[in-house]
Amino acid sequence: MLPEEQWGPVRLEPQAEAALRARYERFCIVRGGGDCLGLLEDGPFLRSDDRSTLALALAFGPVLDETYAALGRELSPKAILASVVWAVGIYLGLWLLPELTTKGAAAVLTVALVAWLGIDTVWGLMDGWAELVMRARVATTFDELREAGAGFAKVLGTDAARALILAVTALSGRTLGEVATALRSLPSYRLARVQLEGQGGFGWVLERVEQVQGVAASAEGSLAISVAPEGALAGAMMSHNSGAGSSAGGSSAKEVYRHRGGNRQVERNGERWHLPRGVSVNDIPPSDPLGDRIQVAARQVAARWGPSLYPPRVRAAIDRMLKRGLVHRAALLERQARGRWVEREVEKLFPSLDWKRRGVDVVGPAGQRYHYELLSGTQSNFELHGRRMEGVFVRMIFF
Repeated sequence: MLPEEQWGPVRLEPQAEAALRARYERFCIVRGGGDCLGLLEDGPFLRSDDRSTLALALAFGPVLDETYAALGRELSPKAILASVVWAVGIYLGLWLLPELTTKGAAAVLTVALVAWLGIDTVWGLMDGWAELVMRARVATTFDELREAGAGFAKVLGTDAARALILAVTALSGRTLGEVATALRSLPSYRLARVQLEGQGGFGWVLERVEQVQGVAASAEGSLAISVAPEGALAGAMMSHNSGAGSSAGGSSAKEVYRHRGGNRQVERNGERWHLPRGVSVNDIPPSDPLGDRIQVAARQVAARWGPSLYPPRVRAAIDRMLKRGLVHRAALLERQARGRWVEREVEKLFPSLDWKRRGVDVVGPAGQRYHYELLSGTQSNFELHGRRMEGVFVRMIFF
């Protein structure tokens, strides 16, 4: 029997499933035997995410074997090896699908990789990982997964593979207060700090790495690091646990992000609000019917987006990126095109509103203190718009 639904575009036949599992078990013979990577713990089949993880393990090649050999004195080196590979896969997956709850850990690891490997190498890893996932999702044989892993291995290289495993192993399971000490314990820490200093003057970030809140990537090839001001981290964590107060309507509003300028973002009943310095949660209106209608329209419009709607120039730019192997940057271009298209379509539905090409997207009606901003709901985009609109009271309409 096969699962009724498999995550990914390819559904394998029973014979292909059995052959793939048999080759995977042969791969595990010299690495502890059995299900050495823990891919079969959730069922007897290798699903799409399992195939990506296996391709990643194949990409590590000899580095994975030397890691297993180094764990020989551990009680369960096979279990540790599986956890390392899964942790690396989950972390790399956040480059494609950022998660709010693990953003901090992923951001710290990104900073560490930039310090030890350089920004160009990290961008190459982003593109290479995106391509590996795409190829693994459509792979039907072990050899195809090996080819996907080999493509990533060319980008990864032995030194980067060791650095990636070392960083993930050192930082996994650490509290935010422990990560700086863990990084300082890694080999070549001082050299990494000097290298990071030479890539935009960010060497000091390693000393305050526990306060790194996010790393945002742009299609142009740059990385922006968001660092909380001194003392802001504890306050943000405290407000996250206890709530940031109540709005005028009496409902709880939770602070989810505080910017260096004192402006912050809060959530209330599924709404996201940007509050400049001097504006409190009590200034949030108890109800916002207009904003609710714009929010519903934005999500409905976004659901209609597809490749057939790419403007010719965007399609050409994406094709150029893909031909160069820059898969991650192609994905960024696609998201930017999606955002522009959604905004134009929503504007058609609300022609009486005051839409702007600069500043906020929609100026609130006369007498209304707050405005509206449409954006894709990734954490990096929330942070980017919050920095850009530091002094503006805005409801953030996301899709």
